Amino acid sequence: MGQGINENIRYKGRVFHVQTEERGKEIAVLVCTLFYRGMILCEERLEYQDIINSDRFHEQVNQLGKNIHKQMIENLGRGLYDEKIDALPMSEGASEEATSLTVTADEDALEYLFRSYLLPSLSMDLKVDLPEHEVLAISEKIPFLKGSSKKERYLSLCAEIYSRVRDRCDKEAFKSLVKKWSTGIRFHADVSRDRFP
Repeated sequence: MGQGINENIRYKGRVFHVQTEERGKEIAVLVCTLFYRGMILCEERLEYQDIINSDRFHEQVNQLGKNIHKQMIENLGRGLYDEKIDALPMSEGASEEATSLTVTADEDALEYLFRSYLLPSLSMDLKVDLPEHEVLAISEKIPFLKGSSKKERYLSLCAEIYSRVRDRCDKEAFKSLVKKWSTGIRFHADVSRDRFP
């Protein structure tokens, strides 16, 4: 399954994070976790010992991971975790989250860009993998990034990423990567012109 699956989901005026990862052949279990602000609300486990020797092992584990991840999101949407969610205290941040429920297309595009393009590139080009709590922290900041234009908000996102990786990579290497990203965004097949920037 590689790096696993990570996704932010907006529900009931709050931003939840769903993370699915495998623990390796030695443990042979997929773990799907529902988080709210770093707190675990629910965790589902799926053992896959019976497919370890399969010729299609990686393909099957990937599919099982996608299935358990999708199921967690569907369960959230159906209200299966509402009792736990309703027991959560409403913090100052919760009112900001409720306001941000009217998500603009630009915020969705920036989140998509971050998850689908910038994070994999950061890992592949600079060999820097952000821990899940940092990925989540950046994702939660996306709706509040400063900038009056798409480009300014994109650059704010790059600055936010750099603030978290500066001790793990060379500054010039990161600048070069941002230039590569900027060029790639315009021509990246998965990000159409109307999506970002």
